[in-house]
Amino acid sequence: MSSAFPARGQDAVAWVAAAMPGPMMRALDLRGGVPHGVRQEIARQLAEGASAARLRERIERRWWDRFAQLPGPELLERADEIVLALVAEPTCPLGCEDGWLLEQSRVCPWCRPNGTVIDVSPDEEPGGRRLDADGQARRAAEVRALMRASRRYPGAGR
Repeated sequence: MSSAFPARGQDAVAWVAAAMPGPMMRALDLRGGVPHGVRQEIARQLAEGASAARLRERIERRWWDRFAQLPGPELLERADEIVLALVAEPTCPLGCEDGWLLEQSRVCPWCRPNGTVIDVSPDEEPGGRRLDADGQARRAAEVRALMRASRRYPGAGR
């Protein structure tokens, strides 16, 4: 088990690689250790400005979100693929980490859209879906009814 903070002078790549979860490390040890390509990817990201702490957090988050439930034989079979997925750089155009904008403490609207659709009147938004006045009133009544039913509305139960 590694320390939560790197020791003075410790290689950052080795410190990040030591954050691999125990089952992952045991599977990798049976296959010859952490692949050289993974160490190169960690070094590349560190050279491009990613912090070692962020890489370690990414490994832990992705392990629990995606791979912790895998049975041992599958983990052993896919170890090289999984370890690379644990350290891979995010591909989101907004720069989120697995659907989370960490600096803003919120969900990434690109990767995890909330499914909300806003209906607009014809004079507000040229490309949006349009409702006539009766449709708008009907939709507002539906929203109010849902809010009352879920008890999130201050006047619920009246």
